[in-house]
Amino acid sequence: MRSFVLFVALLCVSVFADDDLFKASALANKKDGVSSRSSVALNPTYAEVAVDSSYVLGPGDFLDLMLEDNYLSVQVYPDGSVAVEECGAVNVGGKTFAEARELIMELVSKRYKREYCFVQLAALKKFKVNAMGAVSKVGQHLVEPQTRLSLFIRDVGGILANANTEDVMVIRDKDTIHVDYNAMTSQGKFDMDVMLEQGDKVFVPFVAIGDNIAMIFPGYRTSVAYDENRTLQEYYELAGGSRLHNFGYKAVCVREPGKPPRWITLSEMKLTKVAPNTEVEFSVQEMLVYVGGAVNFIGRYAYEPNWHALDYAAAAGINPVTGTWNQIRVWRGNKPEPLTLSVTEDQILPGDYIEVPKSHYESFKDFTLFLASLLTVISSAFIIYVNYK
Repeated sequence: MRSFVLFVALLCVSVFADDDLFKASALANKKDGVSSRSSVALNPTYAEVAVDSSYVLGPGDFLDLMLEDNYLSVQVYPDGSVAVEECGAVNVGGKTFAEARELIMELVSKRYKREYCFVQLAALKKFKVNAMGAVSKVGQHLVEPQTRLSLFIRDVGGILANANTEDVMVIRDKDTIHVDYNAMTSQGKFDMDVMLEQGDKVFVPFVAIGDNIAMIFPGYRTSVAYDENRTLQEYYELAGGSRLHNFGYKAVCVREPGKPPRWITLSEMKLTKVAPNTEVEFSVQEMLVYVGGAVNFIGRYAYEPNWHALDYAAAAGINPVTGTWNQIRVWRGNKPEPLTLSVTEDQILPGDYIEVPKSHYESFKDFTLFLASLLTVISSAFIIYVNYK
């Protein structure tokens, strides 16, 4: 009998101990009356514009629920339903946020007081957008919520060189939004940067073959749709030339079909119109100054805006014994004429030819050597003539 009583006492102690352990575990999971939440919902939702009650819920959306002193995070499942612990499930897929909130409030009001319940969006769903045409990565792409067209095009690798960026199309259901992507990126027309939505299709058209202008930059070639009213300056901007690295273009070679190539300056681009299928090549002409005469290193030298004639002569290795710097002459222009300039003050321009003359001593020595050589030839000829005679 005593053993039975002891067994019953131990059994009661174990039951109460298990109950205390359960309560301790519950308190650990629910501190200050707040239950644990999903780590996904804890990340703040980025929204460029306000997400109002007309937002349509779908799989991937997360909702935060405040149920009296409990906080829950629920996800919209692939079938469009959400499940609330101890309350049940309700289908909110395809419903606006206002409609879904009302459905959820009706569901939880069976267990909780409605006036102490609240529903809000915690994380927006990702969706897929199709990219087609002249883009680097054609196909279906998963995008973040509230993604604009410019960010989407960058995420798919950008547009190709032969893309027509003046008429990028965003196909939405039965409507088509036409976007001048070039004006948006180069002229700052940000109102054209539309916000993409679920099911959108982005189509970047190609430039039609035989109806374009080829723009050739150092290491890069692209084409622009032809328009008889456009100037070369407009083609340059449409090709994105203003966004490319500035190589220091000096001239433009225009090669029109059936005509010989012609060179124009950059300032003439605003006034120049060309025919279809024209190639426009931008060249970088190195600015040089030429040095010759009584120097050690005759040749071309890179133009330095702060240098004068004496600097170039020194760089070429003038020897004061053989050359003289105070009689330096500069040849300039398409029909060069010698200019007498100050070697330490006057400016030297690209394309100038600097002549360093010989000193008077060297000139006299050369003349003496010439006379000596001439007399030697004459005397040798006279001796041969006398001996032959």
